[in-house]
Amino acid sequence: MDNLQHLLYQTYIQLMHRFCQYPELQRLLASERFSPQVRVLALGKAAWKMASLSIAQLALRGIAYDGFVLTKHHHSLGELPGLKILEAGHPLPDEHGLAASAQIVNWLRGIPAKDDLLILISGGSSALFEQLPKGLDLAGLSEIQKQLLKSGKSIAEMNRERSAHSLLKGGKALQMVKSKQVRIFAVSDVEGNDPAVLGSGPFTPALPGKKIPHGWRFELPKQQVNYRIVADNRLFCSQLASDLKQQGFKAHYEEAFLNSSVAAFADVLKEILRKAHSPHFRLRPPFVSVFGGETPLKVSGPGNGGRCSHLALSLVNVLAKHPNTALFCFATDGCDNISGSGGASVDSNSRKELLGAGINTSEAKKNYDSFTALKAIHRILPSPLLATNVNDVFVLCVGYDLENPFTPNSRDEYDLFEDLP
Repeated sequence: MDNLQHLLYQTYIQLMHRFCQYPELQRLLASERFSPQVRVLALGKAAWKMASLSIAQLALRGIAYDGFVLTKHHHSLGELPGLKILEAGHPLPDEHGLAASAQIVNWLRGIPAKDDLLILISGGSSALFEQLPKGLDLAGLSEIQKQLLKSGKSIAEMNRERSAHSLLKGGKALQMVKSKQVRIFAVSDVEGNDPAVLGSGPFTPALPGKKIPHGWRFELPKQQVNYRIVADNRLFCSQLASDLKQQGFKAHYEEAFLNSSVAAFADVLKEILRKAHSPHFRLRPPFVSVFGGETPLKVSGPGNGGRCSHLALSLVNVLAKHPNTALFCFATDGCDNISGSGGASVDSNSRKELLGAGINTSEAKKNYDSFTALKAIHRILPSPLLATNVNDVFVLCVGYDLENPFTPNSRDEYDLFEDLP
């Protein structure tokens, strides 16, 4: 019989597999009108999967293509016909990223105006796709990035600063392109799906766009840019809540995008737990609440951890006071600041487990060493084999028995590689 941890994690993993087929991307690619020759550029942590689905659609329609995939190290799942795959450093840029970006820039400059340019962009592009201005070297850029990552600033604030130190960000890469038709399909990891913020907006014009379904159209003197959002945090969270309902949970999706700090969101969760058993609370236990967004974390300690594990560690003392409660914190890119860490989960028993392992929760939190602490009690969640990049997802479970929430319906297991081309 499945316990709560197994049920929640398996539901998340199964959704992740379906989500990474990006059905909206496939639908748009099947219906768009393209020139006989399409140039493809995929950037970001979701670049390989987006590219594989896109060229499969182009090939089905008999449309010629070539291009590049630039993704994070070890995020490529193999060769793709007609595309050159490059990998680089993330979250800190490296020499591979600068060399790859130089190749891509030369290729972009050579694309004739008659050929359509297809841009596939996802989170992570800011670190991967970069060309430096005079007076700034890789060491200097890396130091800027390190300070930004520890600053607790939002993605929008960080990307504005990144754009000031780049020859590609803030629409500068678009200025290198002659193509009359530029189509951008994006997997969004930013609040409001702002095209100027997503990936630091290398191909987003610096002018207002006309709103179209799930995106914007930009009309330039010799160029039209269509920008479409094909997946985002809201879509993932709403689908996760729906899947949990199908499992038998009383699931509720809190639709507001989280942009408060880890500490502020921890206070929100503590207040929910305080009120959960009140007869006047809007949700009656047992229930599951799904939240999504990005909770910035200002880091000042020497330890290892990420936003998800730090939030989880911050709640262990409170959860210990409430039987049959659990919190799941998922990093949808499969990397909660540490390779292999897909997030963390804690429940009513975690404080006792930490004490039994000789871990001082307060010291671990003070030192920002949440990964080490939670790994010691097997509370770090493994990264999915397939992952997207649509911010973080949080699931608060109240009132479900941790060992036997209910008998689940039988369901098929997914083959994680069945749809890979």
